[in-house]
Amino acid sequence: MYRLFFLVCFVFLFAKSAESQTSDSTKVSSLEQQFSDSIAQVNELNEDLKASRDAYNEGLLLLESENYIEAISHFTNAISIDSVFSEAYLSRAKCYEGENDELAIADYLKTFSLDSSKISPLYLVADLQFKSDKELAKQTYNTILSLNDGEHKAISQLGIISFLDEEYNNAEQLFTKSLVINKNAYTLNDRGSCYRKLEKFDAAIQDYLAAIALNSELAFIYNNLASVYLKQGNDERALSYYDLAISKDVNYVLAYNNKASLLLKNDEFDKARLAIDKALAVDSEYAPAYNNRGVINHQFKKYKQAIADFDKAILLDNNYAKAYLNRGISKQMTRDEDGACSDWSRAKELGIMMVKKYLANDCE
Repeated sequence: MYRLFFLVCFVFLFAKSAESQTSDSTKVSSLEQQFSDSIAQVNELNEDLKASRDAYNEGLLLLESENYIEAISHFTNAISIDSVFSEAYLSRAKCYEGENDELAIADYLKTFSLDSSKISPLYLVADLQFKSDKELAKQTYNTILSLNDGEHKAISQLGIISFLDEEYNNAEQLFTKSLVINKNAYTLNDRGSCYRKLEKFDAAIQDYLAAIALNSELAFIYNNLASVYLKQGNDERALSYYDLAISKDVNYVLAYNNKASLLLKNDEFDKARLAIDKALAVDSEYAPAYNNRGVINHQFKKYKQAIADFDKAILLDNNYAKAYLNRGISKQMTRDEDGACSDWSRAKELGIMMVKKYLANDCE
């Protein structure tokens, strides 16, 4: 009897042990399956990421070769695989610029939303907004400053907007604030231009010279400095700085033309024509140079040639008020009274007030 009890117990225990082994095996099998599934998911994710990066890298090569349409396709493919791939949005935005600025702005904003530690995409947004809506650009620059009030570039850009709006005192204050944070030639030049507009000529000269001390290769600073000396009546020094501007940039059309204007004022017609010829050699579509050449031709009583030059200037810039005034004067010399009066009326519409005397004497 005891033996039978022992056998029963042994069988029971054996059966119990077998049941436990079966349960443990099932758990192990389940864990192995989960582990296998996880590896498969990781491998699939890695394959997706590789496909996304491959598409992105191909897009970069196309972007570098300025094949923007195909580059966009590759960047879009990269984004469709990895929707949080911030670099792909950034690169696609660069492709959109110029062709579709709205899409470019959307991608730059998406880039920033994915990585708000980098402010640079907001600057790119503001640059695009600046072209069509300065108020929107101002809002974006102020957003940048709300994130970091030490962003001197944003302060300077707000100063530029104020300068363009002819708010010179406010612009000067913004440039000064920016310079406290970061002293650089560009902002010194911009503040100098504010002082020039405010007719604080000594302060303007001081800023321009300080800018040159920081960066002596920026041709436009020499040109701006020349314009201050010109306003002060120091023609000799103005001429020397126009020449310095040209020496820094032999293709600086504005400096050639400004030099020509100064030489014309002093009746140095041969030298003025030489400067104009150089300007037009650099840019054959530069309207002010044709206007100045027309003035020279008029001075030598070559009225038809003068009118042709003024025609060209107006063709290039339909709102070129001085060219209308000058063409009217040349037309009057060819007995074209109606044409002269028409040009002077147009010049008046465009803001040339001195034309009133011509209209009063010859047209009314």
